Amino acid sequence: MEWSADAGWARPRIVPFHEFDIHPFNSTLHYAFEGFEGMKAYRDPNGKIRTFRPEKNAARLNETSKRICFPTFDPNEFVKCLDEFLRIEEPWVPEEPSTLYIRPTIMSLTDVLGVHPPNKTMLFVTASPSEIYFKNGLNPIKVKIETEATRAWPGGTGDVKVGANYIMGITQTKAAAKEGIDQLVWLNKDRITEAGACNLYVYWINKDNQKELVTPMLDGTLLPGITRQSILDLTKDDKRFTSCEKKVTVKELVKAHKEKRLLEMFICGTAVVIRPVGSIVYKGEEMKPQYPEGQLSLELY
Repeated sequence: MEWSADAGWARPRIVPFHEFDIHPFNSTLHYAFEGFEGMKAYRDPNGKIRTFRPEKNAARLNETSKRICFPTFDPNEFVKCLDEFLRIEEPWVPEEPSTLYIRPTIMSLTDVLGVHPPNKTMLFVTASPSEIYFKNGLNPIKVKIETEATRAWPGGTGDVKVGANYIMGITQTKAAAKEGIDQLVWLNKDRITEAGACNLYVYWINKDNQKELVTPMLDGTLLPGITRQSILDLTKDDKRFTSCEKKVTVKELVKAHKEKRLLEMFICGTAVVIRPVGSIVYKGEEMKPQYPEGQLSLELY
């Protein structure tokens, strides 16, 4: 679906998969005028196709659009178009545990050099069958707290889903993979933010000796994940612990580990869903939660 400053949004179309011809001066190529979402379609035990809170993805894509001076759209109309797309592409939705990964994308169609808001853009959706994100299934992963590079910073674009965010840490991610690290944990100064391209949760006994499930608070440097918010929604009334979002520092995490108060840690997101963290590397030292295989995390999964 294309948009222009003169004509507004064109009528949506569902067409066969095809490649794009892009002008060499296209501003997406030169200035990263681009954003996207990640969604999944599932086939339930009865064979019915289901999506997970697609209106939330549509709303978040609109926030990304606003940040990079793109036009917004009606989220309800987007969901209607998505439903029709999935009706047509229903044979491509695999059986569990695989899914159909859906990638809504916004890009500039302005073909002039120069940094300025695009006067022509496109919103398109494509999809592909997808297996479980990590090859080791639900086995715990190993993460490393990155202390040198920064993925996002206050006042930047860490809280929207633009491609530029993901390239920031690719050098460090490649190096960590050679060390057997599955994901890097990113910091904002001393504060924990995200793990790779995922949100994260810490399940610990806090300083008041109370069990607490905590995820780093939204401070403009991390993505407001839909799986992240869903976990908060699911656990808000759980009597076994307090569920909240707040600042989490590396110092607090290390102290909780030394005092055997760090019960679990897990990452979450559309691609991974939920995955327990079995090992945390920080400045060459390895920390393991009390339940590295995951208990609460697997229950939530």
